[in-house]
Amino acid sequence: MSYLGENKLFSFRDGYCEPLSGTVSNSSGTAEFGATLAHHFKRFAAGCESFSHSHILYAICSGISECGKDVFLCENTELPSFKFGFPLLSADCGIYISGNGSVKISLFDENRFPLSDRLLEAVMKDAACTPSPKNGRISSVSSFRNLYINNIADTLDTREERIPAGISCGSTSVRSLWNTFFTGEDDSLVFQISDDGQRVNAYSSEVGFISHEKLTLAYAVKLAQSGKTAFLPEDFHYAADYLNDGESKYITRFSWEKEIPHDVSEQRFLFDPLFMCTHLAENKKLFISLIKKLPQLASAKRDIIFNFTNTDFKANRQISEHGGRIKITRSGKNRVTLTAQAYSSETAAELCSLWTEKLRKINICGDITGKNL
Repeated sequence: MSYLGENKLFSFRDGYCEPLSGTVSNSSGTAEFGATLAHHFKRFAAGCESFSHSHILYAICSGISECGKDVFLCENTELPSFKFGFPLLSADCGIYISGNGSVKISLFDENRFPLSDRLLEAVMKDAACTPSPKNGRISSVSSFRNLYINNIADTLDTREERIPAGISCGSTSVRSLWNTFFTGEDDSLVFQISDDGQRVNAYSSEVGFISHEKLTLAYAVKLAQSGKTAFLPEDFHYAADYLNDGESKYITRFSWEKEIPHDVSEQRFLFDPLFMCTHLAENKKLFISLIKKLPQLASAKRDIIFNFTNTDFKANRQISEHGGRIKITRSGKNRVTLTAQAYSSETAAELCSLWTEKLRKINICGDITGKNL
């Protein structure tokens, strides 16, 4: 997933879109976006993190309704519980509005995953749906918060006790969700939650920094130890493949751009960080022991200004060399993101620096073929 471009209303990337200047205050433009989405899905659920986004929420919902499609509306809810709940309404598209300074509209499919680039690009290039003679229904629903909390609690062995761990999160509502399961008062293990609750890193006094990728791999290993196959995205750190031993395939890769297998949609750790971390940390001794056995997943990332008008260079490519992997994705109208993966932070940093210079050389010299890559 990467930057796709923009139309007259929004810029599109990584499963979400951002209104261009003036679009948020333009209710007709936002309603037009809802009508465009109505071309691609049958039933919708839409939510927002605060009442300050209600005008955007209602405009999108009105555009969907005018095209004859039904939409469930959920105000003032946190993203984790919204993502858990909207498929229960038989909605095949979830829309979530968040952001303080700039507004972010996240779009999810019926499996709770971000929309693929293929679908998002189709939305970006499409026109609004023709109004229907009969409007669809707009139904208000309450928050799924209690249902979400009870569902996780029912899956835990230590459901009556909170897990000793610190919590760091900029969102008050998301932090309160995590504080339902964690004490928030233990410095030996601290979870750092960001991106509306969709990303989490951790710090342990025993093993140091634990990235989101390493937490994900730890859960994949836990599945493998129970005899199950774990599914990971094809762009996940290549070090995860160490689990596969000959004919024993504990890790299976999948692509966001192809039809996602049913087994993938059943693996909740891929879209629910709170569920993942409660199950990892409920036995802290086993959790730390598992983390210690994992290979180091080192990544270095850098955004680079790039003038695409002077070159035929194609972003969105992956290269393997020097024991590492380099991924180049377009991340803006004039920007690329370079990610270097390796088994050590030193190698990742060196590869990132090397390829930054290569990209800058192409940008300056106007190498239209990109042969330097």
